[in-house]
Amino acid sequence: MTLSSASLIDMVPKISKIFNELQPEVIYTMNRSDAHSDHRVVFDAVMACTKSFRYPFIKRVLMYETLSETEFAPALSEKSFTPNYYVDITPHFFKKAQLAKIYESEIGDHPFPRSIRNMEALAVFRGASCGVEYAEAFQLIRYIDK
Repeated sequence: MTLSSASLIDMVPKISKIFNELQPEVIYTMNRSDAHSDHRVVFDAVMACTKSFRYPFIKRVLMYETLSETEFAPALSEKSFTPNYYVDITPHFFKKAQLAKIYESEIGDHPFPRSIRNMEALAVFRGASCGVEYAEAFQLIRYIDK
């Protein structure tokens, strides 16, 4: 099954219901420009459910990057992933890599983009960007200091 703009009609009320039940303060969503069209639709549905007047409990909204989707998006400035929020994952990286292996159909051998080696390379690169060994990078979309 592939998502489309028409999927938003069903997705938005379902996401809204979950957000209202759980009242999350932080929302992580896929990059709006990922090469995978499903990621773009999910981004639009999630963003429809982050309006502060309807979801006052949401304080931060962040986009994350996905290997083989974010870097394969068209290289257009308006669609670029520009990280401005970093999280030190040094204590957790090897557990993350171990857990990723559970998704056998999504992980391949290098040079496949979603390989453990490339996951580590990205984490090292993002870590070097912020002065730690391993990091994940996000693009902060909204931050409400309440």
